[in-house]
Amino acid sequence: MKLNKKALEFSFSWIFALMVGAVIIFLAVYFASQFVKTSQLRQDTELGKELGIILTPIETNLETGKITKISMPQEARIFNECISNEGTFGKQKISISTKNLKDEWPKPGFPSSFNNKYIFSSEVVEGKNFFVFSKPLQIPFKVADLIYIWPVSEEYCFINPPNEIEEEITDLRLNITIAFSASECSRDSKKVCFASSGCDIDISLDSGQLKGSLKKKFSERVYFDGSTLLYASIFSDSPVYECQLKRLMKRTSELSWLYYSKSAFLSPKGCSSNLEIELSSYANKTFSLNHSLSLRDISLDSQNIRRKNDGLSCKLF
Repeated sequence: MKLNKKALEFSFSWIFALMVGAVIIFLAVYFASQFVKTSQLRQDTELGKELGIILTPIETNLETGKITKISMPQEARIFNECISNEGTFGKQKISISTKNLKDEWPKPGFPSSFNNKYIFSSEVVEGKNFFVFSKPLQIPFKVADLIYIWPVSEEYCFINPPNEIEEEITDLRLNITIAFSASECSRDSKKVCFASSGCDIDISLDSGQLKGSLKKKFSERVYFDGSTLLYASIFSDSPVYECQLKRLMKRTSELSWLYYSKSAFLSPKGCSSNLEIELSSYANKTFSLNHSLSLRDISLDSQNIRRKNDGLSCKLF
């Protein structure tokens, strides 16, 4: 039996060509997928930076709050990472992930870091459109502007809130429903109880005051003092709230020392405040605050410093 050498050579050449073609196709698909991944990573990283830039003008120097709406080019996840033990005031990190062509969520882009931003939200916020609400924190002087973020698709229903909160929601046209009972809230809304319990969020107020504690389902109880921190505790996860509060207290401590120095400088010039002892004590207490429960310990000190400052002819702040 004779072998057909030409047929054998043809078969081998054909098989070899198929193998080379398969390798080329595999490499082409591999590098194309890597290029897509790299492009998406770069896009998501840039989106994170842009979000940080967009949030800057939303922060306000006014006494009242501001609200706006921001839109992403597509469905996105915003990752809110708070670090309290890095640098003088800790760090705020923001990163974003957008859905890929397979309708999957890839890893987020590289985070953008900020030393002077304080964002209160869930650790991961998902959507295409988001509400952004900003309000200054004054304890007793202005410390920083707090930013709250939640998706437009996430409805909130406040049940029997204090008059101050109801008026602010109405004035700022926040997308929050005011109700007298849970039955008046939409089924899918997050219900926030102020005078009862059994809601998604139960708030316990101190008698006649806008301070107290808040408990979410499957989460630890956190404490607040004033409307600014009340909103922060409502719109953020407990770990985010506690971490950002630590950062804010470090900033409060540094500002207290600055006002201490200002008071000492003005005293020989006939403009004494006599607040040095209170300010130094306040600086130490706020610096060492490790949990929102300790807000109760500094509340009276804050009120005392504000009251004394308001009575000065040449105010420190």
